[in-house]
This record gives sequence, C-alpha cells and structure tokens, in this order.
Amino acid sequence: MKFLHNDYLHLTVRLLIGALFLYAAVPDILDTMGFASSIYNYQLFPSSIIGMSAVFVPWLEVLVGLSLVSGVKARGASLLVSLLVVVFITLAAISTIRGLDIDCGCFSGVERTADWLAILEDLVLLGCALFIFFFDSARISLASLIKKIMFQRTTDKEAL
Repeated sequence: MKFLHNDYLHLTVRLLIGALFLYAAVPDILDTMGFASSIYNYQLFPSSIIGMSAVFVPWLEVLVGLSLVSGVKARGASLLVSLLVVVFITLAAISTIRGLDIDCGCFSGVERTADWLAILEDLVLLGCALFIFFFDSARISLASLIKKIMFQRTTDKEAL
C-alpha cells in the first residue's frame, strides 16, 4: 500500500480538510448568533452552554484548519478533527432518528440538512482525518519549509 505513504497525497488531504474547516468556521465566527441558533435547533443542549459552544467551536475549527494547512502539529489537529466529526455525526444521527428537519449548521449560508447524506459525508471526512492521524508525516508542509530555512541559515552562519 505504497499510496498510504505518498507525501503529496498527505499534503492534499491536509490542505482540503484544513481549508474546509476554515471555510466552515469563518461565517460562524462572523454570525455567532446564527450559529448558536443552529446549535439550539438540535434540541439537545441546555441553553447555558449554547452561547459558549457557538463561540468556542468555530475558533477550534480555525485552529485545526490552520494547523492542517501549515502542517504544524497536524497529527494532533487531525485527532481533534476526528473528535469534532464524531460529534457532528452523532448530532446528525440523533436528529435524523428523531425526525428533525434542521440545518446542520456546518456552513452558514449553505443549505445542508442534518440527515443521512450529511452523516455519509462526515464519515468520509472522518476517514480522511484518521488517514492523516495514522499516516501523515508532514514532510511537505510550511513547518518543514521553515525548519529547512532555519537549518540553512544556521549552516551558513557556521560556514562564516
């Protein structure tokens, strides 16, 4: 299974998931009340934690998105993505089983119902996040480029 160790595949998956989480987070940060309303629609959480969740979750998505795009702590970020996606899958499954026809709240301004299709899409996303966690070496990343530049500068200074 040579493709599991392909640096360009790792980079592509990291960039796609990172960009997806950044794309999902920014509108929720800009419209915290709208995101809080989406959380409320699940009818699962006490109102005391909805506001805090509406502020915290999008910033966590930004953090993991930036980490995956840059390659800095990508394994840890992919683990957090996996945990978030498991929560999303669980929420969508509970809502679907309960017969709720609600927007999942994943992307502000984009109609995406919390249903079996959303669960299937999130399962694919979970698979990609776990792929990064188990196989990504982050050899091609902003972090590795910075390390290479720093090593080169150190080597150049020692040569003087």
